[in-house]
Amino acid sequence: MTFKEDIQQRIKLDFKDSAGKAIELLSNAISETDYLKTDRVIRCIIFLAHGDINNLEKYIDNAVFDTRDVMLWAEYEKLEGELNFKRIRDFNKTFEKCQLN
Repeated sequence: MTFKEDIQQRIKLDFKDSAGKAIELLSNAISETDYLKTDRVIRCIIFLAHGDINNLEKYIDNAVFDTRDVMLWAEYEKLEGELNFKRIRDFNKTFEKCQLN
C-alpha cells in the first residue's frame, strides 16, 4: 500500500530508523484486515504509537478488534463524567490540519 505524503512523513519523523519496520507492520495489517486501510485509522494508529514499534503493534491490534477505539483515543479528550468526550482532532485531515479550532 502507498501511504499519503503526510503519513509517510510522520512515520519517518516519529519512527526514524524503525520507519521501514513501521511501514511493513502497517502494510501487513492492512493487507490482512481491509477495513484498516482508511487514512483516518492509519493516522490514529501512528499518532497513538508515539514512534514506538511496540505501541504501533498494540494499536494495530486494537484497531483490528475495533477501529472505533483507536479513533476515540486519538481524536477525543475525556471530560468529566463517564461518557463525556470532546473531539479535539480530526484525522480525516492531514496531520498538519487535524487540530480542531
